[in-house]
Amino acid sequence: MIALDATIETIAAGFAFPEGPCFDAEGCCHLVEMTSGWITRIGPSGNVDRLFNTGGHPNGLVFDRAGTMWIAEAGLGKLMKFEGGELSDVVGEWGGEPLQGPNDLVFHPDGAIYLTGPGGSNVDKAVGVIYRIEQDGSIERVADGMRFPNGLALSADASLLYVAETCAQKVLVFEVNEDGSLSDPEDFAPTPGGVGGDGVCLDTEGNLYVAHFGTGTIPVFSPEGELLEKLPAGGMKPTNVAFGGSAYQELWITEVETSAVFQLVLGSAGLKPFNDPR
Repeated sequence: MIALDATIETIAAGFAFPEGPCFDAEGCCHLVEMTSGWITRIGPSGNVDRLFNTGGHPNGLVFDRAGTMWIAEAGLGKLMKFEGGELSDVVGEWGGEPLQGPNDLVFHPDGAIYLTGPGGSNVDKAVGVIYRIEQDGSIERVADGMRFPNGLALSADASLLYVAETCAQKVLVFEVNEDGSLSDPEDFAPTPGGVGGDGVCLDTEGNLYVAHFGTGTIPVFSPEGELLEKLPAGGMKPTNVAFGGSAYQELWITEVETSAVFQLVLGSAGLKPFNDPR
């Protein structure tokens, strides 16, 4: 159950547009500082270490089981990785064109990555896409025609992919086929007000948590798309959410109005992402 009386706590502040929270094998939170290009770690005591700079505007992060960090680099239009102390490009184009402002990413159980590409899209231009990148680096566009596809999360059985379509102010859900392709997109839940939904994550009960940019809330939706609760975000502009802590019951929130990272301790446990190192 969600702890409706959970108290929000400031973990650290002073970040340049924090986004993309994820956790390494030791449980330390890593995030991007999108406007300055830094990849930053928050240690167990709340200490902040800026690890390296991508040279662009990173937006999303995820670790794999081997401890490699994968980076959606919106400014450079690339999927990158940081492995063995070295930053390198994985893929930077599809169909002879640069990737469309890579935003957020998630692993499929087979090791492939789904990556949103909202670049060039807005409320009037439905040109946002989703890519699938295989382990060998090959890439396909598996969905298009969206108004700023943003955060994304896979269900526990990897049969459903939830995607926040920010400028349409709703969350979509796709069926994930055996070959990794996506089909039958449906409206899952509305996110009216503010700018729209940004980053998302799931708990083990199948509830979806959405960082609703511009409203100061984290709406929580049931597996059927019913609004269960609106949790506080710490500021009006939450960008992303992720579960941390030893029991996965800490909801970490990146928020740009306050330039801070917040935490809510909830009764529900977060769903461990596929290929997660923890």
